[in-house]
Formats: sequence, structure tokens, C-alpha cells
Amino acid sequence: MLRRTACLRHLNRRTAVYGSRTVQSSFVMSKCCCTATTTITTPVLNSSPPRHNSVLTLNGGKSMATGHTPAAPSPHIVVTPETRARIEQRQQTAFDFFDETLQLYGVEELIFCFNGGKDCTVLLDLLMRYCRQQGISSREIPMLYIKSDDAFAEIDEFVARCVEHYNVQLIEYEESLKEALTHMSADMPRIKAVFVGSRNTDPYCEHLSPMQPTDNGWPPMMRLNPLLEWSYHDVWHYIHMNCVAYCPLYNKGYTSIGYRSNTVPNPHLKRLDLTSPCSGAEGDYRPAWELADPTQERDGRLQRK
Repeated sequence: MLRRTACLRHLNRRTAVYGSRTVQSSFVMSKCCCTATTTITTPVLNSSPPRHNSVLTLNGGKSMATGHTPAAPSPHIVVTPETRARIEQRQQTAFDFFDETLQLYGVEELIFCFNGGKDCTVLLDLLMRYCRQQGISSREIPMLYIKSDDAFAEIDEFVARCVEHYNVQLIEYEESLKEALTHMSADMPRIKAVFVGSRNTDPYCEHLSPMQPTDNGWPPMMRLNPLLEWSYHDVWHYIHMNCVAYCPLYNKGYTSIGYRSNTVPNPHLKRLDLTSPCSGAEGDYRPAWELADPTQERDGRLQRK
């Protein structure tokens, strides 16, 4: 039997209360190796953080909340000037989309759907950066998360830490997306539009428009898709350029994360030479951003029998 869980979670800045668990927050750095000209660093959420009242910290940089400088060395990733310019243009286009959205909807009519994956993580970071620029409270646009017993523990923990870091209100349901939206529409009738991190290379998304109503049979709502034109590597370049924390499963060869029952590391990232591991890899797989062919992004998803 499907179970609806309580909607709003009120969080302080140090501890995220998530279901019946208290999750402490800590960042460590990811590692990667590639070639280009501009050196930057990228955080990743550790799936097994130390149990103390830490805040979100970037190794080699200052803590996001306290200003303390960790002592750990900074690994590197690099981005070419051409790539940087393209990603900055992508960001500006997203901000223009947010401007257009707020001309059509009030802030109180918006929500964003979050699943802990890389695309939604970029959308969350873009939206929160935009809100800061516009003087909009991060808690005015809630986060919708669909819980599942089949979810990776790393995803659940990452979602909880994002809630704390970005200081957003968490709306949780434990059922299908369609059922969750149906109940959310009843619980929060003011919501008229939902931000989604879909890209046009995702299944069934190739013909989506940036603003598109939900299909027949679904709760009437506008789907907002600001990332449709982003590529797989655009997503990772944005994450690296802006030091955005991401789920640690991406360090272990996962490139598209669904549920535990249907997702494995991408076989194309299997390391052949285990004696010379690439920086950023964990175990036998290289990190997600090293996938050369973006059409293989979902090759770690198991086919339904």
C-alpha cells in the first residue's frame, strides 16, 4: 500500500531532519583528470560523513557557512575558455527563462521536482542562484521529492543535505510521480507550475517544449523545462565550473541514476588498467564525466524484463 508522508520539513542550518533520521553534512572533494586550460575544483557529498555538527565545506576552499579553510589538498579539473563561455551562455538562458516564468506565475505558484540526480542538481543550483540575485527567499519555492524503498541510500542522503545547504522546504511523498502530483495538487492547490530537470535526450523528452502542460490524465500543471537543450557534458561542465556538490555515486561509474533494482555503473567506464587509476575514480570505474559518448549515458540502466 502506498503511503503519503508529511509535507513540510523545517530545517536548521546545521542538521537536516529527514524522515526519522538526522543527517549531518560534510563535503569532500571529488577528483578527475582531463586536459584544458582553466583549473577548478568540485565538491562531492560524502556518503559516510563524520558525525559532528559540520557544515558544507569545500576542500581547498572556504566553508560555505563558517569561512574555515580545510587543510586537504585540492584536486583539479579543467575547462577550456570555449566551454566556459558556452556554459555561461546556458546559465544566462536559464536565468532568462526564470524571468519569463515569473512574468506568468507568482513565486508562490511554483515548485521544483528533485530526484538527487545530476540534472536536477544543476537545476536546483541555477534556481537558487537566481533567487539570491532577485532577493527571493530560497524557501519560497519548495522542493518535491518522491521517496522510494528502492532508492539508493546515497541519493536519500544527498537530497537531505541539499535541503539543508540550500535552505529549501521539502515536500515528500512516497508513491508514483503521478500520484504524488495528484495529492500535492490537493494539499497545495496554489501550485500551478513545476520545474523539471529534463533534457531532450532523456526518454520521451525529445519533443518537449520549455513550457508544456502536463499530459491528459495528469493533474493540470505547467511543466517548466529550462535544461532541455543542455547536453550531458554541459551538465558536468556547469557542476565543475561552479563547484556544485553532487551525489557520490557519480564517482563510482554511475552516469544515469534510477533505482537500486534497475541501475548499475556504466560498463563503458569500467577501468581496464587498474594499476593506474584515474583521479576521481572510486573502485573499478571511472567517474561519470569521463564518459566520452553521451549517447551511452543510460547504458547503466537495466532493461525491464
